[in-house]
Amino acid sequence: MTSSHPLVTDLVLSPFGASSNELIDVAKCAEDSGFNGIWTLDHFSGAVAEKSWSHEPFTILGSIAAVTERVRVGTLVANMMNRHPVLLASAFSSLQGVSKSRAILGLGSGAPPNTLFASEQTMINRQLHKDEKRRRRLIETIQALRCIWDGGENFEGEFTSFSNLTAIVEPGFPLPIVVGANGFEMIKIAVEYAEGVNIRVGPSIGRLVEEASILAPNDDFEISIHENLDLNHPYGGNVDSWIELGVHRRACMVSAPFDLHAISDIGLRLNR
Repeated sequence: MTSSHPLVTDLVLSPFGASSNELIDVAKCAEDSGFNGIWTLDHFSGAVAEKSWSHEPFTILGSIAAVTERVRVGTLVANMMNRHPVLLASAFSSLQGVSKSRAILGLGSGAPPNTLFASEQTMINRQLHKDEKRRRRLIETIQALRCIWDGGENFEGEFTSFSNLTAIVEPGFPLPIVVGANGFEMIKIAVEYAEGVNIRVGPSIGRLVEEASILAPNDDFEISIHENLDLNHPYGGNVDSWIELGVHRRACMVSAPFDLHAISDIGLRLNR
């Protein structure tokens, strides 16, 4: 299936073992060379990547938004298990204000039990759910966020609640949500409750992108993929295959130490 959207390329900045200034410098490099967006992961411990530290994503993205003018900024993806929806709404509202509505809330269901990334929740004694329960909680989190954003004062769900809630988000800013997916069930949630889906590249990527294209509720629904930026490829990877599949956006991860020269060259080639 061929996309009617032009394919654009973003950078995903790994926060593991990178200084705050390094992250800001590579973001400025990305904007100057023509990349379309900047994302970062949501992990508070570098141990999950065998690194000495990580970074809080909204703080880093706010700093990046303050020194850029054009690129989109967003989490890929915010872990719903780490924040109450009220705190998540407040953080994203602040980022939208700093970025002047350039922010996208990438949202994920957290790690399943007994996996590498689940060790973060184990560190803070946070109970994890199996797949079906995680999906229910993700839907509820999105519903709670929409309620807060629309000025709702009360919410009672299976996993979260609030009452007499007022004055949380700055009015006038959008709440675009992209759901991180690695399977068909998460794609279905994205299609029903979000503005887009981001699919991690794996053996089933072709079938997953096709399913997202079939189920997409409208032409504005964005299908993006998450892969590593190939610094040895002139375009950071094979763009033609993604265009043929109907992908709208590539989100390509880079890790410290960042090769600013190679990243800049790729960005400039992509935008010739």
